[in-house]
Amino acid sequence: MEKVQSKTLTEQALNQLEQLLESGEWPIGEKIPPEPVLMDTLGISRNTLREAIRSLVHAGYLETRQGIGTTVKSHSGLDRALRKRMRAGDLVEVLELRLALEWEAAEKAALRRTDEQLGEMRGLLALWKKSAEEGKTSSFVRHDSAFHQAVIRASGNSMFMEMYDSIIDSVHQSIYNLIDLNDLNQEDIRMHTELLSAIEEQDPVKASECVKKYLGTLIDQVNASEHNRKK
Repeated sequence: MEKVQSKTLTEQALNQLEQLLESGEWPIGEKIPPEPVLMDTLGISRNTLREAIRSLVHAGYLETRQGIGTTVKSHSGLDRALRKRMRAGDLVEVLELRLALEWEAAEKAALRRTDEQLGEMRGLLALWKKSAEEGKTSSFVRHDSAFHQAVIRASGNSMFMEMYDSIIDSVHQSIYNLIDLNDLNQEDIRMHTELLSAIEEQDPVKASECVKKYLGTLIDQVNASEHNRKK
């Protein structure tokens, strides 16, 4: 591992840490080295290191848990490749990928969800609505993506979870972009509420259709907006 250069420190630190993770040098489930060790090894500040680590947590490489610290979650190079591809992707491509993943995951979640997972989804949806009502954009985005992640987890499919974690940064960005295109309205609330109800009722057809309608509507809106912009 080499000390990073002065420009784009976070990106370079991120690349160095990704290489270490993909090499398997840090075992899955084990804590990463302490901050002072990583700061000295990479030659970066604490803020730069923490920013890089946050990116790796969002990408699914690392996991931070209260009372435990930051541990290794995945060594997969798929995360890195997908994340780099998604950085260059447009909003419609992100939404289409979300549709493919979330449609199937919602169906499985309706069949496999536990009462505990259902409670988590209810809580996240309530926080999502509260953030929207209070106009707290950052909190809104965080709880929106967390709700959809909870649906993915409830599917019980580890591959769905790994794939979704790998694009979570792009999911966040797509939500930020969509706030400008489509302010939260009663239709958004209704569709999210219907999805939760379908999962609660263990109705896989209704759950998958809710996702298809919700994301399909967003895709149509983005396409229409782009069409009008080019006129």
